[in-house]
Amino acid sequence: MPKNHLAKHDRFFRSAMSNPNVMQEFFSENLPDNIKKIIDPGSIKPLSDSFIDDDLKLQITDLLFSANFYLEQGYIYLLIEHQSTPDPFIAFRIWKYVLAVMQRHLKEVDKKCLPIVYPMIFYTGWKPHNYSTDFFDLFGKNKELARGIFTKPYCLVDLSRMQDARLRGALRYGVLARTMKHIWEDDFLPILKDLMGDLRKIEHFGEMSYIYTTLSYIVEAGAINKPEEFREIIKNELAGIDEEKIMTIAEHYRLKGQEQALKAVADQLRQEGLLSKKVEKILKLSKNTMEKKQ
Repeated sequence: MPKNHLAKHDRFFRSAMSNPNVMQEFFSENLPDNIKKIIDPGSIKPLSDSFIDDDLKLQITDLLFSANFYLEQGYIYLLIEHQSTPDPFIAFRIWKYVLAVMQRHLKEVDKKCLPIVYPMIFYTGWKPHNYSTDFFDLFGKNKELARGIFTKPYCLVDLSRMQDARLRGALRYGVLARTMKHIWEDDFLPILKDLMGDLRKIEHFGEMSYIYTTLSYIVEAGAINKPEEFREIIKNELAGIDEEKIMTIAEHYRLKGQEQALKAVADQLRQEGLLSKKVEKILKLSKNTMEKKQ
Protein backbone atom coordinates (compact mmCIF):
# COMPACT_ATOMS: atom_id res chain seq x y z
CA MET A 1 0.00 0.00 0.00
CA PRO A 2 1.50 3.40 -1.00
CA LYS A 3 2.51 5.60 1.89
CA ASN A 4 0.23 8.48 0.87
CA HIS A 5 -2.71 6.05 0.65
CA LEU A 6 -2.09 4.87 4.21
CA ALA A 7 -1.65 8.44 5.43
CA LYS A 8 -5.22 9.32 4.45
CA HIS A 9 -6.66 6.52 6.57
CA ASP A 10 -4.24 7.19 9.42
CA ARG A 11 -4.95 10.93 9.56
CA PHE A 12 -8.70 10.39 9.62
CA PHE A 13 -8.63 7.69 12.31
CA ARG A 14 -6.22 9.56 14.57
CA SER A 15 -8.16 12.78 14.17
CA ALA A 16 -11.44 11.05 14.99
CA MET A 17 -10.00 9.23 18.00
CA SER A 18 -8.61 12.49 19.39
CA ASN A 19 -12.24 13.47 20.02
CA PRO A 20 -12.96 12.22 23.59
CA ASN A 21 -16.56 11.34 22.71
CA VAL A 22 -15.53 9.25 19.70
CA MET A 23 -12.83 7.56 21.75
CA GLN A 24 -15.23 6.69 24.59
CA GLU A 25 -17.84 5.34 22.17
CA PHE A 26 -15.20 3.29 20.33
CA PHE A 27 -14.13 1.52 23.49
CA SER A 28 -17.67 1.23 24.80
CA GLU A 29 -18.72 -0.55 21.61
CA ASN A 30 -15.65 -2.73 21.12
CA LEU A 31 -14.17 -3.69 24.48
CA PRO A 32 -15.34 -7.13 25.70
CA ASP A 33 -17.69 -7.09 28.69
CA ASN A 34 -15.17 -8.78 30.99
CA ILE A 35 -12.65 -6.01 30.28
CA LYS A 36 -15.22 -3.22 30.68
CA LYS A 37 -16.00 -4.54 34.16
CA ILE A 38 -12.44 -4.04 35.36
CA ILE A 39 -11.48 -0.87 33.52
CA ASP A 40 -12.32 2.70 34.47
CA PRO A 41 -13.61 4.29 31.22
CA GLY A 42 -12.85 7.76 32.51
CA SER A 43 -9.18 6.84 32.90
CA ILE A 44 -8.62 6.09 29.19
CA LYS A 45 -6.22 8.71 27.81
CA PRO A 46 -4.31 8.74 24.50
CA LEU A 47 -0.50 8.53 24.56
CA SER A 48 1.94 9.45 21.81
CA ASP A 49 4.12 6.33 21.77
CA SER A 50 4.32 4.07 18.71
CA PHE A 51 5.75 0.55 18.81
CA ILE A 52 5.40 -0.89 15.31
CA ASP A 53 8.44 -1.98 13.29
CA ASP A 54 9.79 0.44 10.69
CA ASP A 55 9.20 -2.03 7.87
CA LEU A 56 5.49 -2.22 8.74
CA LYS A 57 4.77 1.50 8.91
CA LEU A 58 3.53 1.42 5.30
CA GLN A 59 0.88 -1.14 6.23
CA ILE A 60 -0.27 -0.44 9.76
CA THR A 61 -0.32 2.21 12.45
CA ASP A 62 -0.97 2.02 16.17
CA LEU A 63 -2.36 3.97 19.08
CA LEU A 64 -1.57 3.58 22.77
CA PHE A 65 -3.88 4.58 25.61
CA SER A 66 -3.30 4.63 29.34
CA ALA A 67 -6.10 3.08 31.37
CA ASN A 68 -6.71 1.93 34.92
CA PHE A 69 -7.37 -1.76 35.50
CA TYR A 70 -8.69 -2.27 39.04
CA LEU A 71 -7.31 1.21 39.77
CA GLU A 72 -3.79 0.16 38.66
CA GLN A 73 -2.22 1.87 35.66
CA GLY A 74 -2.28 -0.19 32.50
CA TYR A 75 -2.64 0.30 28.77
CA ILE A 76 -4.83 -0.42 25.79
CA TYR A 77 -2.76 -1.07 22.70
CA LEU A 78 -4.71 -0.54 19.48
CA LEU A 79 -3.24 -1.83 16.22
CA ILE A 80 -4.88 -0.27 13.17
CA GLU A 81 -4.39 -2.44 10.11
CA HIS A 82 -5.07 -0.74 6.77
CA GLN A 83 -3.94 -3.63 4.55
CA SER A 84 -6.51 -4.82 2.04
CA THR A 85 -5.83 -8.43 3.08
CA PRO A 86 -5.39 -9.74 6.64
CA ASP A 87 -2.10 -11.00 8.07
CA PRO A 88 -2.17 -14.63 9.31
CA PHE A 89 0.53 -13.81 11.89
CA ILE A 90 -1.20 -10.79 13.39
CA ALA A 91 -1.48 -12.53 16.77
CA PHE A 92 2.31 -13.01 16.86
CA ARG A 93 3.10 -9.46 15.77
CA ILE A 94 0.84 -7.83 18.30
CA TRP A 95 2.53 -9.67 21.18
CA LYS A 96 5.84 -8.13 20.16
CA TYR A 97 4.30 -4.69 20.46
CA VAL A 98 2.64 -5.50 23.79
CA LEU A 99 6.03 -6.53 25.18
CA ALA A 100 7.49 -3.24 23.90
CA VAL A 101 4.79 -1.34 25.80
CA MET A 102 5.68 -3.26 28.95
CA GLN A 103 9.36 -2.47 28.44
CA ARG A 104 8.55 1.24 28.13
CA HIS A 105 6.51 1.08 31.34
CA LEU A 106 9.36 -0.59 33.25
CA LYS A 107 11.81 2.03 32.04
CA GLU A 108 9.71 5.16 32.51
CA VAL A 109 6.96 4.45 35.04
CA ASP A 110 7.45 1.48 37.36
CA LYS A 111 10.64 -0.59 37.53
CA LYS A 112 9.13 -3.24 39.80
CA CYS A 113 5.85 -4.37 38.27
CA LEU A 114 4.58 -5.14 34.77
CA PRO A 115 1.39 -3.40 33.67
CA ILE A 116 -1.72 -4.94 32.16
CA VAL A 117 -1.68 -4.23 28.42
CA TYR A 118 -4.90 -5.09 26.62
CA PRO A 119 -4.34 -5.52 22.85
CA MET A 120 -6.95 -4.68 20.23
CA ILE A 121 -6.88 -4.85 16.43
CA PHE A 122 -8.89 -2.49 14.25
CA TYR A 123 -8.89 -4.01 10.77
CA THR A 124 -10.15 -1.88 7.87
CA GLY A 125 -9.41 -4.17 4.91
CA TRP A 126 -12.13 -5.07 2.41
CA LYS A 127 -11.55 -8.84 2.73
CA PRO A 128 -12.87 -10.51 5.92
CA HIS A 129 -10.25 -11.20 8.58
CA ASN A 130 -10.58 -14.97 8.92
CA TYR A 131 -7.33 -15.65 10.75
CA SER A 132 -7.29 -16.52 14.42
CA THR A 133 -6.30 -13.88 16.95
CA ASP A 134 -5.35 -16.61 19.42
CA PHE A 135 -1.56 -16.60 19.62
CA PHE A 136 -1.46 -20.32 20.40
CA ASP A 137 -3.31 -21.26 17.19
CA LEU A 138 -0.13 -20.28 15.35
CA PHE A 139 1.58 -23.38 16.75
CA GLY A 140 -0.71 -25.68 14.77
CA LYS A 141 -0.84 -29.21 16.16
CA ASN A 142 1.35 -28.12 19.06
CA LYS A 143 -1.16 -25.51 20.22
CA GLU A 144 -1.87 -27.08 23.61
CA LEU A 145 1.80 -27.92 24.14
CA ALA A 146 2.68 -24.27 23.50
CA ARG A 147 -0.08 -23.08 25.81
CA GLY A 148 1.20 -25.38 28.54
CA ILE A 149 4.75 -24.09 28.13
CA PHE A 150 4.15 -20.36 27.74
CA THR A 151 1.45 -19.95 30.37
CA LYS A 152 3.38 -21.73 33.12
CA PRO A 153 6.43 -20.58 35.13
CA TYR A 154 9.66 -21.11 33.22
CA CYS A 155 12.33 -23.59 34.22
CA LEU A 156 14.94 -21.98 36.46
CA VAL A 157 18.30 -23.67 36.96
CA ASP A 158 19.61 -21.77 40.00
CA LEU A 159 23.15 -22.93 40.72
CA SER A 160 23.33 -20.84 43.88
CA ARG A 161 20.69 -23.09 45.48
CA MET A 162 22.22 -26.40 44.42
CA GLN A 163 24.66 -28.37 46.52
CA ASP A 164 27.88 -29.43 44.81
CA ALA A 165 27.13 -33.01 45.77
CA ARG A 166 24.09 -32.93 43.52
CA LEU A 167 26.01 -31.29 40.68
CA ARG A 168 28.56 -34.12 40.76
CA GLY A 169 25.83 -36.48 39.59
CA ALA A 170 26.63 -35.81 35.93
CA LEU A 171 30.26 -35.89 34.85
CA ARG A 172 30.55 -33.29 32.08
CA TYR A 173 27.64 -31.09 33.13
CA GLY A 174 28.84 -31.35 36.72
CA VAL A 175 32.16 -29.78 35.74
CA LEU A 176 30.37 -27.02 33.82
CA ALA A 177 27.93 -26.25 36.63
CA ARG A 178 30.46 -26.27 39.49
CA THR A 179 32.89 -24.16 37.48
CA MET A 180 30.29 -21.49 36.74
CA LYS A 181 28.82 -21.64 40.23
CA HIS A 182 32.17 -20.90 41.88
CA ILE A 183 33.85 -18.72 39.24
CA TRP A 184 33.23 -15.65 41.45
CA GLU A 185 35.18 -17.09 44.38
CA ASP A 186 38.09 -14.99 45.67
CA ASP A 187 40.38 -17.92 44.97
CA PHE A 188 39.42 -20.61 42.47
CA LEU A 189 42.26 -23.01 43.30
CA PRO A 190 40.30 -25.02 45.92
CA ILE A 191 37.51 -25.48 43.37
CA LEU A 192 40.00 -26.53 40.70
CA LYS A 193 41.40 -29.20 43.04
CA ASP A 194 37.87 -30.49 43.60
CA LEU A 195 37.26 -30.62 39.83
CA MET A 196 40.41 -32.55 39.04
CA GLY A 197 38.98 -35.98 39.67
CA ASP A 198 36.24 -35.43 37.10
CA LEU A 199 38.64 -33.76 34.65
CA ARG A 200 40.85 -36.87 34.80
CA LYS A 201 37.84 -39.03 33.94
CA ILE A 202 37.02 -36.77 31.01
CA GLU A 203 40.67 -36.96 29.90
CA HIS A 204 40.40 -40.75 30.04
CA PHE A 205 37.56 -40.53 27.49
CA GLY A 206 39.81 -38.48 25.21
CA GLU A 207 37.68 -35.34 25.36
CA MET A 208 40.59 -32.92 25.54
CA SER A 209 38.81 -30.05 23.78
CA TYR A 210 36.28 -29.87 26.63
CA ILE A 211 39.09 -29.77 29.20
CA TYR A 212 40.87 -27.00 27.27
CA THR A 213 37.65 -25.02 27.06
CA THR A 214 37.02 -25.36 30.80
CA LEU A 215 40.54 -24.50 31.92
CA SER A 216 40.74 -21.57 29.50
CA TYR A 217 37.54 -20.16 30.96
CA ILE A 218 38.94 -20.54 34.48
CA VAL A 219 42.12 -18.71 33.48
CA GLU A 220 40.16 -15.94 31.80
CA ALA A 221 37.35 -15.38 34.31
CA GLY A 222 38.48 -16.88 37.62
CA ALA A 223 40.73 -15.56 40.38
CA ILE A 224 44.00 -17.51 40.36
CA ASN A 225 45.92 -16.16 43.34
CA LYS A 226 48.81 -18.61 42.97
CA PRO A 227 49.55 -19.07 39.24
CA GLU A 228 52.49 -21.39 39.89
CA GLU A 229 50.37 -23.73 41.99
CA PHE A 230 47.69 -23.64 39.28
CA ARG A 231 50.26 -24.77 36.70
CA GLU A 232 51.60 -27.50 38.98
CA ILE A 233 48.12 -28.90 39.58
CA ILE A 234 47.45 -29.11 35.85
CA LYS A 235 50.87 -30.57 35.08
CA ASN A 236 50.66 -33.25 37.77
CA GLU A 237 46.98 -34.18 37.42
CA LEU A 238 46.41 -34.05 33.65
CA ALA A 239 49.07 -35.85 31.63
CA GLY A 240 47.90 -34.78 28.19
CA ILE A 241 47.48 -31.05 28.79
CA ASP A 242 49.57 -28.44 26.95
CA GLU A 243 49.80 -25.52 29.37
CA GLU A 244 50.75 -23.01 26.65
CA LYS A 245 47.71 -23.96 24.63
CA ILE A 246 45.47 -23.14 27.59
CA MET A 247 46.96 -19.67 27.88
CA THR A 248 46.56 -19.11 24.11
CA ILE A 249 42.91 -20.13 24.16
CA ALA A 250 42.23 -17.94 27.18
CA GLU A 251 43.76 -14.93 25.41
CA HIS A 252 41.62 -15.64 22.35
CA TYR A 253 38.47 -15.67 24.51
CA ARG A 254 39.51 -12.43 26.18
CA LEU A 255 40.03 -10.62 22.86
CA LYS A 256 36.80 -12.07 21.49
CA GLY A 257 34.93 -10.66 24.48
CA GLN A 258 36.43 -7.22 23.87
CA GLU A 259 35.41 -7.39 20.22
CA GLN A 260 31.82 -8.24 21.17
CA ALA A 261 31.78 -5.38 23.67
CA LEU A 262 32.91 -2.92 20.97
CA LYS A 263 30.21 -4.18 18.62
CA ALA A 264 27.57 -3.73 21.34
CA VAL A 265 28.72 -0.13 21.91
CA ALA A 266 28.61 0.60 18.17
CA ASP A 267 25.13 -0.91 17.82
CA GLN A 268 23.81 1.16 20.74
CA LEU A 269 25.32 4.38 19.36
CA ARG A 270 23.90 3.58 15.92
CA GLN A 271 20.39 3.06 17.34
CA GLU A 272 20.56 6.39 19.13
CA GLY A 273 21.90 8.20 16.07
CA LEU A 274 25.18 9.02 17.82
CA LEU A 275 27.57 6.92 15.74
CA SER A 276 29.56 9.60 13.92
CA LYS A 277 32.12 8.65 11.27
CA LYS A 278 34.89 9.62 13.68
CA VAL A 279 33.62 7.34 16.45
CA GLU A 280 33.04 4.52 13.96
CA LYS A 281 36.62 4.89 12.72
CA ILE A 282 37.97 4.66 16.30
CA LEU A 283 35.93 1.52 17.00
CA LYS A 284 37.06 -0.03 13.71
CA LEU A 285 40.72 0.68 14.51
CA SER A 286 40.29 -0.93 17.94
CA LYS A 287 38.70 -4.00 16.34
CA ASN A 288 41.53 -4.29 13.78
CA THR A 289 44.12 -4.06 16.57
CA MET A 290 42.50 -6.94 18.44
CA GLU A 291 42.29 -9.06 15.27
CA LYS A 292 46.03 -8.62 14.70
CA LYS A 293 46.71 -9.81 18.27
CA GLN A 294 44.73 -12.96 17.52
